[in-house]
Amino acid sequence: MNKLKDIKLKNQLIISTYIMIFLLFILKPTLIPGILSKLMTAFKPFIIGGVIAFLINLPMKLIEEKIVIPLCKAHKELKNMSRVISLVYTLLIVVIIIWIFISYIVPQLADSLRSLTNNIPHYISGLQNEILNKVDTLDMLKNTSFDIQSMIQKFLAFVQNFINMFISNIFNFTVGITNFFMNLFLGIIISMYILLSKEKLILQFKKLIYAFLDEKKCEKIIYILKLTNNKFSRFILGQSIDGLILGTAFFIVFSLVDIPFALLISIMIPILNFIPIFGTYVGIAISAFIILMVKPTSVLLFLVLVFTIQQLDGKFVYPVVVGNSLGLSPLWILLAIVVGGNLFGVVGMILGMPLTSVVYELSSKAINDRINKKNITFKKVE
Repeated sequence: MNKLKDIKLKNQLIISTYIMIFLLFILKPTLIPGILSKLMTAFKPFIIGGVIAFLINLPMKLIEEKIVIPLCKAHKELKNMSRVISLVYTLLIVVIIIWIFISYIVPQLADSLRSLTNNIPHYISGLQNEILNKVDTLDMLKNTSFDIQSMIQKFLAFVQNFINMFISNIFNFTVGITNFFMNLFLGIIISMYILLSKEKLILQFKKLIYAFLDEKKCEKIIYILKLTNNKFSRFILGQSIDGLILGTAFFIVFSLVDIPFALLISIMIPILNFIPIFGTYVGIAISAFIILMVKPTSVLLFLVLVFTIQQLDGKFVYPVVVGNSLGLSPLWILLAIVVGGNLFGVVGMILGMPLTSVVYELSSKAINDRINKKNITFKKVE
């Protein structure tokens, strides 16, 4: 009897809590988002630290398993130092890559952007004259009732304003990011602590959930976390390696055939390639327009080269480096991009895919388990 009363009381408390939360959403819709925003701000260094730790852990794990642990077996006195050695090697590699990027790539990118922004009016004017000259050679357009020249001028003016706005936003972002450095510095320190004691933190988390939840729920939580880590790790590592190979191939080929702003384009397209389906085409469209303004005769050559390299990458590199790591059909990828983009912008478009893959796999497993329990069979769709 007492147990029944306890269960009823527990259910009443749960229902009351849900009602209170619902009323808060209705009466004060900004309250809960405001609280969440403050919590995010307070924990921002830890969130950044967690993200940095996750990214550094990918190469560190590889270095530790393939290089450091085999070496430590020959030197038993270094066995307890394997994690520290792996982290130091990984950080050294990261620092060298950042130094190369800042010393050699950033100055060239800055020069390319400076040249592009300073010469936009000249490029637009040249493009306008080129288009008008081509239009004048078409006799069939001379008898049309609408003013082609005016339309071209309006279109190019719109494009110029858009480019100027885009570049000004980049510089505003660069100025605003200085406020982010303190959190970044704290995040780096926090990430070091996380990486050096990740096994201990995992053990503490396991103790916490096993203390308050039953064993089946704990196993399910651990399975979901492992699956999420696996999906995100494979996606980020695979896309990064493929982007590096693709960007290097673009830069070598574009430099050989004298495509303008080869470095800028070779970096922009692989970065946008992180956004599947749309990202690549957006990068190609922006690059083609930049080339059209600077050197119109090279646009066709650029398009032929970029699609050829992408086809070769898709057939030989991508299946090996990335493969079907997410296990999603094009429809689910599209869903992840659209919904993730609408909710969280560009970050949502990128991270929406591995997250959707996790949800898809968990849902498929739950559905198939229920169907198998009911002994129902379906014909496979070819």
